[in-house]
Amino acid sequence: MTSTAKPVPTIAIEGLTGCAGELLVILENMEKLIPFVRIKRFSFAQSDNQSGPVDISFVEGSVSQPHDLEKLIKIRANSRWLVAVGNCAVWGCVQKAACARCSVNEMLGAVYGADSEIAVMPATPLHDHVKVDVELSGCPINPTQFLAVAASVLKDHLPYITHKPVCLECKLNENPCVLIEKNLPCLGPVTAAGCGALCPSAGAACYGCWGPCESPQMDAMATILSEKGYSMDDVLMRLKSFGAPTHLFERLDPLLAKN
Repeated sequence: MTSTAKPVPTIAIEGLTGCAGELLVILENMEKLIPFVRIKRFSFAQSDNQSGPVDISFVEGSVSQPHDLEKLIKIRANSRWLVAVGNCAVWGCVQKAACARCSVNEMLGAVYGADSEIAVMPATPLHDHVKVDVELSGCPINPTQFLAVAASVLKDHLPYITHKPVCLECKLNENPCVLIEKNLPCLGPVTAAGCGALCPSAGAACYGCWGPCESPQMDAMATILSEKGYSMDDVLMRLKSFGAPTHLFERLDPLLAKN
């Protein structure tokens, strides 16, 4: 009687337009995954990369150039699971926020000259173009959360990812509230948890790098910060810096009219 061994799951770690912070976090924690997977592609860390389908693709970076989109479509076609890792992939991050403040052509002209023929496009998250199975925010991602997500997907289960605000982690860490006690422009009430409240734990304001929490009250956050003396321009810049969806700011119009 012969037994058939279950094939080792294959993974790919891919990068689009981003700072590669997520790739570095994955590389630093790869030894914990290696016993359970075969790495088929990881150009950031190895030279022997193979084409073809994989069980899981972890993709960082936003779609900011035509070749990003071409690459993403191919990744999706060759992946059973596609996991967006990091704020660039999930929300568009700072490049999306920059594209909201001025056009891509304006930025291109300012940097490379009006006659530049470089092909770019407005920065967008992965889910604007393809089906994304799991989205893991972070700037960069939390390694423990990454390993937990990887373990769940390897077992063909969708992972649980908290979307509660950073304030919850501050309470768990018994941090004094920097918004109330220091009057700092902390975005903890509207930012997704997962970082362990790193900035407030050091006495600094959360600046929203993990993207919006579940049902964030952006209008209430803007009101609180404006009442504390911060200009609406500064409030909006902070709220939008990491690519939060534009529909979250629709209720800010009355506040802008007053400003």
